[in-house]
Amino acid sequence: MRFVHFAVAAIATGALIGFIWPASADPLPMDQPITVNGIDTACSGIGDAPKQDPRWAAYPIRVEFSNGGQQYLSGAHITLSQGGKTLTSFDCSGAWVLFKVPAGNYKVSATITDQPGAGERSAMFSPPATGQKRVIIDFPVKPNQ
Repeated sequence: MRFVHFAVAAIATGALIGFIWPASADPLPMDQPITVNGIDTACSGIGDAPKQDPRWAAYPIRVEFSNGGQQYLSGAHITLSQGGKTLTSFDCSGAWVLFKVPAGNYKVSATITDQPGAGERSAMFSPPATGQKRVIIDFPVKPNQ
């Protein structure tokens, strides 16, 4: 009987820990287009090469993470949602996330993973009919000196 109580307590504790500290999202590979939950996505933006990469111009949405000093911030946890429903959630080691999404209104939320005081920031967007829209999410992180 003690074993049953112990087993039930262990399962309940594990469930509670999983609720309080949910598993982190898998990081996306850098500079590799990937489809996440049916959405063409890319994680990039570190170094000079991504700025010249012609693949990224084909993505109608480029989300950039920066601080008040107009410096890129890398390493974010991103959630893309539409109409209050989460479409995808993942980690990106870069300073950009690119999306190919159909027409509509979307919300992107992000937290910088190594800046606990930066909090979560979000932005709303709709993809353009042509070209690329930059969605800049600024965090209250001091500029590097």
